[in-house]
Amino acid sequence: MPLKVHVVDNPLLQHILLQLRDRETPRPRFRQLLETAGMLLGYEASRSLHTRNRSVVTPLGATVEGVEVMDDEAVVIAVLRAALPMAYGVLRVLERAEMGFAAATRLEDTAKRVGDKLVFDVESPYWKTPRLQGRDVVLVDPMLATGSTLTRIAGRVLDEEPRSLIVVTLIAARQGLSRLEETVAERSVDLYAAAVDPSLDERGFIVPGLGDAGDRCFGEA
Repeated sequence: MPLKVHVVDNPLLQHILLQLRDRETPRPRFRQLLETAGMLLGYEASRSLHTRNRSVVTPLGATVEGVEVMDDEAVVIAVLRAALPMAYGVLRVLERAEMGFAAATRLEDTAKRVGDKLVFDVESPYWKTPRLQGRDVVLVDPMLATGSTLTRIAGRVLDEEPRSLIVVTLIAARQGLSRLEETVAERSVDLYAAAVDPSLDERGFIVPGLGDAGDRCFGEA
């Protein structure tokens, strides 16, 4: 399959996910937990980054060879606005990566059914990234619901011919995964998530989900 889905069952990440789902978790704590989740998912996503061999000399004068993750050739893209804390978490483990930003908003009044899928038009008013061609791109968005937003951004990233595309999300819905797979076509894409939830409600929110991640991070806008 072009889209390879990795559901991370690490107990600590699942503990954090449970707190993020809890409607009683206050906003400052929610942001903090989302950043920590990004760090843990970024650690797992590093499995899909390119590596190289490197030799070093130890304090005892011995030469050893090991593996170096090529995060200096990676770009982390945050889908604004909800992804900001999570993307900073990813950068805590991919310290040498550059960072880009993509704003995308689904237009709620454009909801329509296409077959069995609920889809929205998406407005993308802002795009600011380093060069992507030939590099590993880590695309961060905490929620993959209908797929309307993420497929729009992923399609634009793939148009710039990166060496690889890695998607990091907290919760994915099955519809979103299906639409993303259609978008990536023959390209091999890895997706790392803490959970895959079964359904969407009539507004296109993931169920059980955790609500609107952007509003819970920063307040209603």
